[in-house]
Amino acid sequence: MMQREAIHFFAGNWNDLHQVKLYLPGSAFQLKLWESLLRIPFGTVTTYSRIAAGIGHPGAWRAVGTSIGYNPIAYLTPCHRVIQSSGIIRNYHLGTPRKTAMLDWEAAKAPIRN
Repeated sequence: MMQREAIHFFAGNWNDLHQVKLYLPGSAFQLKLWESLLRIPFGTVTTYSRIAAGIGHPGAWRAVGTSIGYNPIAYLTPCHRVIQSSGIIRNYHLGTPRKTAMLDWEAAKAPIRN
């Protein structure tokens, strides 16, 4: 079942994707943070400081970065969509080239927004 869902996702059949249930052990801060990552639209990016402000800890952008690094499900909980405020992409736990490739793939597949 999960393999079929993954194939639908990567083929671009997002309407056929059923809700995936995950168990993510973590602190209350981490869980709130990882939940906020799920709200970042496909094909877009945000910053560590915006995430920190969005979860009610505006000065905690470093803690956000550290907790994102502990994300146990890298693509399904899309930590790759978070970048530095300067626009620099680095320090991704799976490697900067992989993060760049994922962002580029999503940007190419994302629907055009008006």
